[in-house]
Amino acid sequence: MGALAATAAIASTAIGAGMSIYQGVQQNAAYRVQAETTQSYAQMQQFEAGREAKRIEDDGNRFAKKQKMMYIGSGVEYGGSAIVTIAQTKKWAAAEAGAKRARGAAIVEYGRQTSRIQRGRGRASLIGGFAQAGRKIYSYADAKGWAG
Repeated sequence: MGALAATAAIASTAIGAGMSIYQGVQQNAAYRVQAETTQSYAQMQQFEAGREAKRIEDDGNRFAKKQKMMYIGSGVEYGGSAIVTIAQTKKWAAAEAGAKRARGAAIVEYGRQTSRIQRGRGRASLIGGFAQAGRKIYSYADAKGWAG
């Protein structure tokens, strides 16, 4: 094998190893961006769930006040079953709001877990890129009888 061919083979191996590293770095960066996006989306969903929960509570309280005014306005004495009905309205609103908040918390936790997995995949890609580069260099050295 001539000097030019040997130089080309070394250059080809070096470029292949460099490309493996580059791909690992790029995949790691892509997974990190994906993880950040996932986590941001989950936080936004939690915020929206909290906002919706607040709206449900406010609507429930307004409806309970309206019920009270309807009872008073219709001449029904405010007490007994009227109080129970209004209390049930408030209890229902609180339960619905709590469910929305719990859903928001679950979405955030899912986002955290997914982000951790995505970051792990990125690290694995980075390590895999370096490992693949090492294998290419070793294979070339082995083929030349330099390894060993």
